[in-house]
Amino acid sequence: MTLDFSLNQSVFILVISSIIAVGYNTIRSDSLDLIYIKPEGAGVSKLDSLLATETILVEPVMIDRELAKKMYDLGILFIDAREMEEYNESHITGAILEPAVSGELTKVSPPDKPLITYCSGGHCDLSFELAVELMEEYNYEKVFVYEGGLPEWEDAGYPVDRAK
Repeated sequence: MTLDFSLNQSVFILVISSIIAVGYNTIRSDSLDLIYIKPEGAGVSKLDSLLATETILVEPVMIDRELAKKMYDLGILFIDAREMEEYNESHITGAILEPAVSGELTKVSPPDKPLITYCSGGHCDLSFELAVELMEEYNYEKVFVYEGGLPEWEDAGYPVDRAK
C-alpha cells in the first residue's frame, strides 16, 4: 500500500513539475523551443567528415556528382582512368591521365592529399581499380571514386576540356 502511494505521489509531482516548467518557459522572453529544429547547414557535412584528418579510409569511397563537384571546387585532383585517346577527346577540366601518372603522381600530389578517380561511368570499373591501386601500391590515404564519371559530369554542364 505504501509503495503504491509513493509511486502515485512521484507521478503527481513529476506531472505538476512538468506543467510548471513548460508554463514558465512559455512566459519567458528568451524561452526555449519545445521542439528542436536543426538549422540549415548545422553540424558536420558528409564532405567535412570524409576529408577530416581523423577519417581513415581502408578502401576507396564511391561518391556522387554533388560530392564530386564540391571536391572539385575545393581543388582536389581528379584522375582520369580511361585510355589516352578518350582523355584527349574530352576530360574533366584539370584532371590528369592515369597512364601518365604511374609513379609520377607523388610529384603532383602527396599521398596524404585526397584524390578522385573517374572513368566513363556506368559499368566502367577502371576508376575503382585505379583507386584501389593508388591506396594499396602508392599508399594514398583518401581516394574517392566518382561513380557517374565523365558522362554525368558533362550532363550537369560542369567544366570539361575537349579536343580542338
